[in-house]
Amino acid sequence: MRVQVERLDATRVRLHIEVPVEDVNAALKEAYEALRAQVSIPGFRKGRVPVAILKSRFPDYISSEAVRYLIFPAYEEAIQQENLNPLSQPTFTPSLEALEVNENKPITFSATVDIRPDIDIPPYEELVTDKNPVNVPREDVDTYITRLQAQSATYEPLDIERSVEEKDCVRIDWECLINGERMDAESRADIDVELGVGSIHEKLEQAMLGMQVGQTKSVDIAFPEKHPNTDLAGKTAQYEITLHAITQKHLPPLDDEFAKDLGYENYSQLYGMIWNNLVEEETSLHIDKQKTELLAQLIEKIDITIPEPLVEQYVQQTLQNLKQQLASEHRTPEEAGLNMETLPDDLRRDVIQQTKQSWIFNTIAEEEGIYVSDDELEYEIRRVAEQQNRDAQKYADLLKSSNRLEDFRGQLQHEKIYQFLIHRASAKQSLIIT
Repeated sequence: MRVQVERLDATRVRLHIEVPVEDVNAALKEAYEALRAQVSIPGFRKGRVPVAILKSRFPDYISSEAVRYLIFPAYEEAIQQENLNPLSQPTFTPSLEALEVNENKPITFSATVDIRPDIDIPPYEELVTDKNPVNVPREDVDTYITRLQAQSATYEPLDIERSVEEKDCVRIDWECLINGERMDAESRADIDVELGVGSIHEKLEQAMLGMQVGQTKSVDIAFPEKHPNTDLAGKTAQYEITLHAITQKHLPPLDDEFAKDLGYENYSQLYGMIWNNLVEEETSLHIDKQKTELLAQLIEKIDITIPEPLVEQYVQQTLQNLKQQLASEHRTPEEAGLNMETLPDDLRRDVIQQTKQSWIFNTIAEEEGIYVSDDELEYEIRRVAEQQNRDAQKYADLLKSSNRLEDFRGQLQHEKIYQFLIHRASAKQSLIIT
């Protein structure tokens, strides 16, 4: 089979393909035999109709069947032969309906298709990231333990007669009403609050100053449209506050008993475990930052054009899926927090970024041989299942049944590529001030 590649641009090619005579004749013979086994013609036993009669009675059907046998396999072979990565379905010229297959003659056609462009990965040493070891100072551990200590505080009502002052501790109820309707999720009963530390809304705190034990006060709070709590966003809530007591806060001593109450053997173990956990958290954040900056550098250094039809197809399909989901939920875009005017541009940016990363990482994987074996996949499935207290086999079956197994493998491959990049990148020079 002869193949000639015409590059139309960086992401689009036209393949000129010629299928040899022997393949054409073989396809025609296969079409004749398949048809002969199906048709019944008076005067001939089924399966015994002469080829000449089949040719004269069913020329169009035989030609279309031969086209089906020939064109797609030839196209797939050409793609593999030229090491191309198609991104879309091909457009054939002439069209499949217009192609004619004749015995003892080759068949020629062209296929135009979007492809993944060739990508030149820069030397990894040109990438720069912070490789300094993670450091969690003792002060951060002390601050964390102080927060744990505050969470274990107890509050003792004071037998005094005075009004609430700044930095007091108080025991209160509040009822949250919107348009006269009680909001159970936002109401509280018999809670201890320390004033002056920002644990409650500023207006609630200000309203409590000067209150007497047993007194009830009402305060209105208008919440912004973009408030994270959708029940409160853009609404005005009325809070009915009742003061039960002014209290004295008691912090537990930081000793072995404190540690045992939290499930540790002693205070030293508590301190060490918290320090280790903070180091692990900081290390995870550090690695995430390394990934982000290395990916940004790769995208900046590599000139990649994403075919506009590919981007537009993704945007329109995503918009259609969102509209169908909203319709099924009987919600408007506004209720879902979606801006339909800016959403297409947001989706466009996302798909361009994701596609660039996918193409770059695929190229690195191919050039460096970075893949995830079945054994590695099985190990990671077991590890994740154990973390989630799930049965490993059932978790693997779930991934397979929901067609997410290869996505999981792809995530693991990306992690391996990131680790490879971090290892090969140059260390960012520390800024030294003298």
